[in-house]
Amino acid sequence: DQLPQGTAVLGTVLSSDKSNITIMTGARVAHPLLLGLANIHMHTRMKLSSKAFMLMALLPIPQYLHLNQQMWGMLKDHLIHECLSIVLQPLMKAAELGIMMSDCH
Repeated sequence: DQLPQGTAVLGTVLSSDKSNITIMTGARVAHPLLLGLANIHMHTRMKLSSKAFMLMALLPIPQYLHLNQQMWGMLKDHLIHECLSIVLQPLMKAAELGIMMSDCH
């Protein structure tokens, strides 16, 4: 299978790291989920001033009451994957069906 003539494929980069979000919510932490384009050079993409990443969501960092710490890891992983499937659903649909974008030329 070949892509139609004039088609462009844009790779995406997802990034997340535990961050304090005290300004917005008090003394809380979350995992900001950031989206960037893979064709932007990494040196440029990693500069905060380049604004190469867009905030997609704040993923929760839950605290569990269950006594079994192994259960915490399983619950945390499941929660993160569920959140990602919800937040990234439009991107997954665009990857499956394609999406029309305006030409900059």
